[in-house]
Amino acid sequence: MDYSKFIKVYDIFSPEPNRLAIDKQTRAEDVTIELCQKLKIKPITRHLFSLKFYNTKEWVSPAVKLIDSKIPVFELRLRFKVPDFLKLLQVDIEAYNYYFHQVRSDVLNNKVADLSYDKYKRELLGMGVADMYRVILETGVSRCDIESDYKKYIPKEVLKHHRFFVKRPIHDTLNSIENGAKKGRHDSWYVKKEYLKQFEDLAPNYLCEEFTASIDEANSIRPIVLKVNPYDKDFPGVKYLHDSQKQIHHLCSIEDLCFITVRSDGTIEIARKNGVPIYLKFGSILTMFSFVSLLDGYYRLAIKWTFNLSKDLLTPSLEKLYMIKCHGPVGGEFSYQKLEKMRNCKPGCYILRESEMSYNQYYLDVCTKNSTKPTTYKIDKLIGAGFIFNEEEKIYNSLQEILIELREAGRTVYLSECIPPSEYDVSPLLLCRSDQSHFDGNDDETLPLALPSSPQIINTKELQIFKGRKKECKGNMTTVYQGVWRRKKRRKVDIALKVFKPENKSDYVDELLEMMGHWSSIQSPAIVRIYGITLNSPLGMVLEYLPFGPLDVYLQMNGRYLKEVDLVEAANYLATALWNLEEVGIVHGNVRCHKLLVAARTDTSFVVRLSDPGLTRIYTDHDIHWLAPECYPMQTNAHTTQAADVWSLGTSLWEIFSKGQTPSIPDVHNLKEFYLSGKRLPLPRDCSMDIYQLMLRCWNADAQRRKKTQEVMRDVNHLLYQVFNSRRIHSYSTALPKNKSVSSLDLNSDSTSISIATSQTTISSDLTLDVSITGDCNMNSTTKQTSWGESEWLIAATQELYQCTDVHCPDISAMMSQLDLSSDTTSLDSVTSLQGIFELEGDCNVVLQGRIGQGFYGEVYKGSLEQLDKDTEPQLVAVKKLKSNSLSASLQDFEREIDIMKKLKHENIVQIKGVIQEPEVSLVMEFVPHGSLQCYLKINHDRLKPKNLLTFAMDVAKGMEYLGQKNIVHRDLAARNILVCSDSQVKISDFGLAQVMGSNNYYILKTNRELPIKWSVSCFD
Repeated sequence: MDYSKFIKVYDIFSPEPNRLAIDKQTRAEDVTIELCQKLKIKPITRHLFSLKFYNTKEWVSPAVKLIDSKIPVFELRLRFKVPDFLKLLQVDIEAYNYYFHQVRSDVLNNKVADLSYDKYKRELLGMGVADMYRVILETGVSRCDIESDYKKYIPKEVLKHHRFFVKRPIHDTLNSIENGAKKGRHDSWYVKKEYLKQFEDLAPNYLCEEFTASIDEANSIRPIVLKVNPYDKDFPGVKYLHDSQKQIHHLCSIEDLCFITVRSDGTIEIARKNGVPIYLKFGSILTMFSFVSLLDGYYRLAIKWTFNLSKDLLTPSLEKLYMIKCHGPVGGEFSYQKLEKMRNCKPGCYILRESEMSYNQYYLDVCTKNSTKPTTYKIDKLIGAGFIFNEEEKIYNSLQEILIELREAGRTVYLSECIPPSEYDVSPLLLCRSDQSHFDGNDDETLPLALPSSPQIINTKELQIFKGRKKECKGNMTTVYQGVWRRKKRRKVDIALKVFKPENKSDYVDELLEMMGHWSSIQSPAIVRIYGITLNSPLGMVLEYLPFGPLDVYLQMNGRYLKEVDLVEAANYLATALWNLEEVGIVHGNVRCHKLLVAARTDTSFVVRLSDPGLTRIYTDHDIHWLAPECYPMQTNAHTTQAADVWSLGTSLWEIFSKGQTPSIPDVHNLKEFYLSGKRLPLPRDCSMDIYQLMLRCWNADAQRRKKTQEVMRDVNHLLYQVFNSRRIHSYSTALPKNKSVSSLDLNSDSTSISIATSQTTISSDLTLDVSITGDCNMNSTTKQTSWGESEWLIAATQELYQCTDVHCPDISAMMSQLDLSSDTTSLDSVTSLQGIFELEGDCNVVLQGRIGQGFYGEVYKGSLEQLDKDTEPQLVAVKKLKSNSLSASLQDFEREIDIMKKLKHENIVQIKGVIQEPEVSLVMEFVPHGSLQCYLKINHDRLKPKNLLTFAMDVAKGMEYLGQKNIVHRDLAARNILVCSDSQVKISDFGLAQVMGSNNYYILKTNRELPIKWSVSCFD
């Protein structure tokens, strides 16, 4: 590496900055990782930290390169606030310590914006004294020396106004603390916890950030102050105030964000789940990036860890993990549970993940044939270059090389299918996730539009149809009529009535009602609205009427009148519709251009909406272009996976940009071979390369690497907004014309300098963005180049990321032979996909959430216990029930287990919460978070100390002693039946084989039943 420059970065502990060498490729995230590693902050919590320009309010996005910064001085700070910092103490004590010292420094130096030093002088003085006592405990410095140096511990603002009146209160308060400590000595961590607790009460909005911007309202620009606080009780997320006004407006919550598109003139578009897009303009590029990176960081840490809100600010480390299908530092417990849930621990399935404890370390969790739990292998990255697998002597060049070798025949480690990260993983990485429900973010005036009334059963007497206006649908099972719905005492509504033919009614009525039930839950401007259903004479669906008909026909008839931006907007509606479906767990299964209906077209808009898929049908040869290759062996899988919808989305985009033309089908067999060999449809005439690249990524042979629907929506909107300046004519068009002089912009040029080039403007600001374009699709050099300049804004990962060998799925035929979609997506017609609600005695309900374990006879589910008559938070529980095929003897054992557990109450015995009687007997117990001791020891053996193991042993002994006092023989005591509450407590569980001793204090075996082999008495003969 050519280290051509040095930067200075201050951390919270040292007055002297860290001097770090950087090269042309060094990004802000690289420096953050290096410093966090030096400070022993764990990989799981380093995502809470970020670089900030020294002594400014501007933050540096993780993706930005630092080489061209004119003032290369930064500071490392914890930027993202967690809902409860006690949780941070449990996850990473060093990160918690950094946060304490950051708070302490800000308090002492008057950097906490909403903290009134005059109002809280007594409390601040008390915090200063507590800090003095902490130093005494940590360093052993005498109290006399600490008191004489009191100015180092009391905020400057307090000293400024009360310099001559603080010595005596300090002395008296220290006396009081020391006297209290004699009764029960406190360590320094207790003092830090109390300090931060007091601080949270005084400054609840600490880490809330403010930005000045302008908003486009009613075709005029108004200056505003933006405030970002994800945990605000009344307006969580982003709120704003107009200049000189006190009324607060709620922009949106973090979870309501869809994506953010930025432009080179300092303007951004924020797309929300509910409501119209919001347009904001910032005074400088730096401020804009600072704001966007804040929202993006909170979105990743609270909603979807694998997704960046803005295509222009991709997280480099996330891109690297994506290319090798590697999870972040999720931990072994999450990995084991995911393998159990996704593939039922099928041999050969594996998860690759970063270590949550150490940098430059990975773990490979592999399901094996001879164990019910995965086996974990460690992979170390060497300093300089190379990797070592499971402490072997051989050095590998890359992670990919390790995985390729493990796939070879004869290896003891068998790998078949990689389980990649999912945007819907609820993993320990979501450190900023709050369990509280948030304000929905809609103003009163927009609420009826965002939440339309639910579909209803419509009386056919209210409907009128035009006899001559009907259309036979493909498949010859339905007919669509144009009609009118005359609502009582209300105006008439134009409708389309989709009627199922009488001869098909009996065969498809169940499927019809099911489909209407799914679609009635969808509320989206990109999806055809369903008003209701008619149940008899005829059986049908009442839909909104869209007069311009199917998009493919409209494009064929009017294509020459349409602009390229019209097609991009149609693509945006299609991507939005599929994302809305994915959010509620619906697979369309029949995405085609003709399934899009044109709603409206004006000079400034082109609106299309996706219609329902129709009844399930058998795919024909004409569907091959829209059918994902992994579905060739079993075509019905196209109805069950989101990845199959994304492939169809790519082909539908091809139809749109081919002006409604359908790809030809010369020969079905050859066409399948065409796609299996990696070939794809050609670039449509006059189609931009950027859109074609998007199609190619939707057609990725590896279903796990295909674009996600939210990514497609983000990327299409990125083009629509950046390149075409949006279809909406807003006030920024006059406030900042395209050819506006750069020099007239306020870019804070006195602080730093950045160079950004786009197709519209050239801006000099603070940092250099990487403008190299990369991709995972090989393009022929003769392909027509009509790029819209997207590459000039793309902050791509380094080139080597895109040169990775696809070792997880090296052969498409091998992938299809191993593909098992049965547990990938729960079928929509399955009742088991719903959360079951069961009644428990004592006015309680138990809601099942998913299976977390199973044995030979029984299964254990995670659930929540809800008190019906009390305003209390649901309590996590574990629910144990027998499998449906269990023998009657197993039921007797289960009932005996329940009777025994009702009599037990001890801190080292799992506590029973109650018993569910209907529809089947189930045992409700406390939920123990860390699972079995057997798994816990395997996952955490590197960090557990003898003290922890002795504590576990003592807890087991106490529990067994208690059982002995109750005359109970457990008969199945093993590490798998010991559950871990924390590093300092375990509990005995599973009393399925337990028996009560008689009056002679012994139990005689009466029934011949299966026992665990390695724990049976015969093993010790």
